[in-house]
Amino acid sequence: MALAHTKTRTPRPREGLLLPRPALLAAVQRALDHQRVLLISAPAGFGKTALLTQVLAGQPDEVAVAWVALDEGDDLGRLLDCLFIALEAFDPPWRTAPEGLRDAALRGGAEVVTVADAMLNALEACEVERGLIVLDDAHHLVDAASLQFLDRWLARMGWRWRLVLAARHEPPLRLARLRAAGELADLGPAELALARGEVGQLAQAAGLDEAAATELYERSQGWPAGLRLVLNQGGQRLPAAIDRATFDYLAAEVLDRLEAGLRGFLLRTSVLHELDAARCQALGEDAHAAGWLAEMERLALFVTVVDLAPHTLRLHQLFRDMLQQRLRQEQPDLHRQLLERAAVLETDALRRQGLLLAAGRPERAAQLLLADGALLMNQLGAQGLLDLTRRFDPGFAESSPELHRVKALALWVLWEAQQAEWHLGRAEALFLARGDEAGLRAARAHRSILLIAQGRLNEAEALLRDLDPFALSGELRRMTLLGRAWHALESCRFDAVAPLFDALVTELLQSASLEAWYTGSPPPRQISCLAMAPVVDRWYRGAVQVLGERPLPFGVNAHMAQAWNLFWQGRLAESQQLLARAEADAAWFGRLVIARNHGQALHAMLDLIAGRHEEALAMMRLRLAEHVPGYGAWGQWHASFFMARMAAAVGDRDALAEGLERLVRVGADLPDLVMPHRPQPLLGLQAQLAALQGRRDEAIAGWRGLLADGESGDLLGQLAEARVRLAAALLEQGDRAGAAEVLAPALARREPGGLLWAVPRLLQVAAQDWGDLLDAGDLARLRGWAEGLRPATQAAAAAAAAPLDDRLSQREAEVIAQIAAGASNKHIARALDLSPHTVKRHVANILDKLGLNSRGEAAAWWRDRQASTRPGTLA
Repeated sequence: MALAHTKTRTPRPREGLLLPRPALLAAVQRALDHQRVLLISAPAGFGKTALLTQVLAGQPDEVAVAWVALDEGDDLGRLLDCLFIALEAFDPPWRTAPEGLRDAALRGGAEVVTVADAMLNALEACEVERGLIVLDDAHHLVDAASLQFLDRWLARMGWRWRLVLAARHEPPLRLARLRAAGELADLGPAELALARGEVGQLAQAAGLDEAAATELYERSQGWPAGLRLVLNQGGQRLPAAIDRATFDYLAAEVLDRLEAGLRGFLLRTSVLHELDAARCQALGEDAHAAGWLAEMERLALFVTVVDLAPHTLRLHQLFRDMLQQRLRQEQPDLHRQLLERAAVLETDALRRQGLLLAAGRPERAAQLLLADGALLMNQLGAQGLLDLTRRFDPGFAESSPELHRVKALALWVLWEAQQAEWHLGRAEALFLARGDEAGLRAARAHRSILLIAQGRLNEAEALLRDLDPFALSGELRRMTLLGRAWHALESCRFDAVAPLFDALVTELLQSASLEAWYTGSPPPRQISCLAMAPVVDRWYRGAVQVLGERPLPFGVNAHMAQAWNLFWQGRLAESQQLLARAEADAAWFGRLVIARNHGQALHAMLDLIAGRHEEALAMMRLRLAEHVPGYGAWGQWHASFFMARMAAAVGDRDALAEGLERLVRVGADLPDLVMPHRPQPLLGLQAQLAALQGRRDEAIAGWRGLLADGESGDLLGQLAEARVRLAAALLEQGDRAGAAEVLAPALARREPGGLLWAVPRLLQVAAQDWGDLLDAGDLARLRGWAEGLRPATQAAAAAAAAPLDDRLSQREAEVIAQIAAGASNKHIARALDLSPHTVKRHVANILDKLGLNSRGEAAAWWRDRQASTRPGTLA
């Protein structure tokens, strides 16, 4: 799915078909030279678009022009989409991905102002002398968020850029201050209407005498569209007045006088937003489509040329409305069929949906929205996907299981688990009432995961019991395997997680579809389970292959998951590098809740290992404070558990005691039947609190009790941590044999895992002389882990001491060198074999790392650096 490219193409002037109006053109140019904002406000048919087309054609080459043609139903999200595409040619140095800015703006409130300011900053940093941003048909923007955004632009836009608004009526913006300050130029019907002399020129050219010209002016009051129709009729029968009703009447007469083939072509193709030969033929027209388009332009049938390759026309909305009304009246069944065919051809999601709704096919629109849900999620963000669901009739939306599933998909990404599950419950009931078995199974599989996310494990188990993944296929098998893996995790059956996730990865590797991979990113506590490391490695390789060079939010989650996987394997330097990449990508995309949550926890763990205990605890407190309410008490329990584990690891008795109290308090709000699964993990925390309070025997008993319960206590690698802490305690009592017996199972794993919660104890036991009490291979593994961890404690200091030149990666250095050579983003993409989106992300990283504001500053920095490092120069 994509935005229609014609929405951001500047229309082309039609030579010889427009009356020269030098005085009006001069007035517009004066406004562009001396005012920040130009408002052209007049009813339909006053030639607003034609006027702007002539003005823009006369601008010098150094003036950047960004054109946006707005349609009915466009809102802030669509406006931003169009602006990002229209401004692309001028390489704005975005600091956040346009997709991220869009998603932030759609959250509303203060975020709209923040995004407006971010875009203005990028505009000011563009390497252009002057720029014009034109919003044609701006009256279509009626949502409060769009008006809030434009008000901010009107108030803050600098003088290098001008904003031009063309609308059928004055939009409800805060224009009074601009008028009072002389920063707004107004052109209305009085200025756009043809003057008496201009009407006389047209009448004379049509063979009318002066008296007829005078009467024509009096009745039309200079309305260009009405005048053109009257003159096309020969001007012999003048109506009493020339208004919208007259236009419809005269336009219908013009249509009836056309050659039958052209008349039918116009009626049938009026369902299309833009007309080109290939699209018209795909709609069902014959090979003469190109000829009809040329004839339409020759006859000046209220068309605008929006592209030359391919030759593309747009009908004036007045004329198109009349044609569609006639088609509905004369051939209603054909009209509905053509709307459906046009929807199949449409690549713009909103237009496609509008065509199907106009055809009376909301159910088909909902089905397609569900089918494309994951794809649209990546393109529009969760808020954008929710916005599409709001455009349906509320009664239909409530009765559509497909729309409930789409809403659940978007809310899930926003971590609104409770709302998402409610919508899936409605979808389940509606599919059941419809007798749609496939839809019912899909809703149940999806809902089981949301129930698990809320800790409602028994309900989820009941749904999953009837879904045998190996008797299913495709999305349903993947969703069911994912649900079973999550259920095993949350039921404390940690050893069962890896086999189930491995089966899911096998299914995913058979699909190259990003949509199939989108919901399978494993969280840190799943990655910490026994035998997960090689499975996550395999999952990550597949995810990277599916992603390719596409910069998508799913990539952030994939890199973050692998960063955690590397951490649990003790590969800390690699983990830090991948964490930095994930966070750089996340910053580019804006607010990604899940990535931020998982990144905060990983930063805290790395701080813990480096000995930065205050920083680690502060990060976990921030993570807990930012807990998303929609994730419910179950999510809060897990966030509290992680926080308490960190307090235990850094030796903060008060914070640990507070954490345990919070876990008990939050646990009381969880379903009663779930809680028997949860007490075991608390034994480890209680044992550590006893140790910190000097109650050694109680601590030892608590650790032994945890180990006796087996896998049910192994949340976030707690069994391995308990083993190394118990082994250290037994060594202090002189019980080396008992310590070796307790420690050995933790050393049989191929990665340190939960031992990383207690690095000082790991280093302590690694330094012991175990004789033959430990297997030689296990002992070598233990000492290898210890050796690998010692440099990590100095990692922060080494990073802080890195020289200035090391701030840029090799790829970023290549990109900034290209910028210094004057290359645009598109040229850099071709030169370095990257996608344009990847280049934009690198530019944002470069500006952030170097503390610069524009591409020009980056180019100057690079040239200065190169000069200072040439042989024979002083650095």
